Amino acid sequence: MGTLLEGAGDGQPPATPPKRFPIRNPARIFRLRLAAFGFFTLLAAASGDELKKSYFTGTTPGAWAEYLLTSPDGSKSSFSYERGADDAGRVVIDMQCKILAGPGKNTATKLTCILPAKFNLDRDGLSYGKYTEKMVMNVSGADMPVDETTLETIRRSSKDFGGAVKFEAAEKVGGRQCDRYSYSVKTGGPGPTVETGKLWLDPTLPFAIVRQVAKVVDGTGAITSEFDMQLQDVGINQLIAASAVAPPPPESKPAAAPAAVGLEEGFKTGRVGMDIEVVPGSSGRTLQLTLVNKTESELKVIVPAGALAFEVDSPVHTLQLSVPKAAALVLPASEKSPPLTVNQRGTRGVTEGRCSLSVYEGTPLFSGSVTMGTLPK
Repeated sequence: MGTLLEGAGDGQPPATPPKRFPIRNPARIFRLRLAAFGFFTLLAAASGDELKKSYFTGTTPGAWAEYLLTSPDGSKSSFSYERGADDAGRVVIDMQCKILAGPGKNTATKLTCILPAKFNLDRDGLSYGKYTEKMVMNVSGADMPVDETTLETIRRSSKDFGGAVKFEAAEKVGGRQCDRYSYSVKTGGPGPTVETGKLWLDPTLPFAIVRQVAKVVDGTGAITSEFDMQLQDVGINQLIAASAVAPPPPESKPAAAPAAVGLEEGFKTGRVGMDIEVVPGSSGRTLQLTLVNKTESELKVIVPAGALAFEVDSPVHTLQLSVPKAAALVLPASEKSPPLTVNQRGTRGVTEGRCSLSVYEGTPLFSGSVTMGTLPK
């Protein structure tokens, strides 16, 4: 693939060892440059929809894409993304960045992200940062594993495009037929920001993005950054592609009965997610509850009648529900249930908005936009 190190860029390895630039401030590069492709954002706006297609079908092992990112302040960076050879069945994504102009000029860095064995690249490719299981940062030619504490902070702060995008139109960009989406996401952490922008996606290309423009504002509404990232080149690393061996076809076996799990246990163990939306006019007492199968196989979810309680991420913290009628729902792999009407218990809870709640490796996750307040009697 093309590389962001000096001396390459024609899609072939350089004839002589490339010059590597020292990273003067790796943490700063981490924060500023990863944001251009899906990291360091926590909450997705509630007004969005889901992506219309599986945009990462073209991102096979060895596939790569190169981008140029520019900002109104004159800063400029070159980015490269490549899907590496799978690591024991785990998707591997390499990102390289070189700052061409502006603060940190001529610094370069590389990140390798290893995703979980059951990571669904087609569905969650744009949001892969929050699923990263292992990360290695290459600084001045030396690999430095990212410690678990830092990686957990990255996962919890990663951008989630699920529910944050809104389809606008199909149009050509740079001679490629694309789907244009708008999006809005909020960052977490001590300095919250809001990023709004547009994405032009082509499912036939590695990493799908043809163009991305965005503006980031802080809590006062002041613009903290703007960027325009445009595709420069795509290709296939044939050595990696040739090493990708297709798994043997599964043996033909009689269909087994779906695994069954209670809703509380399924949520706690990360097998079941929940989308909730406040019924208009109810001030939070009545919710629409949609269950999400987070596994790769069919799952039967038992929803008992009566009081249920879930420990979730902020700002909700504890979600208390009352289910009027028991239900047993069979959900295909990665699919959602029809909405259930339930009541919200307690004196305080979600009074407006909608959100998605889930648990990943024991850590509660939240995305959406809700208003918390006192529930009516």
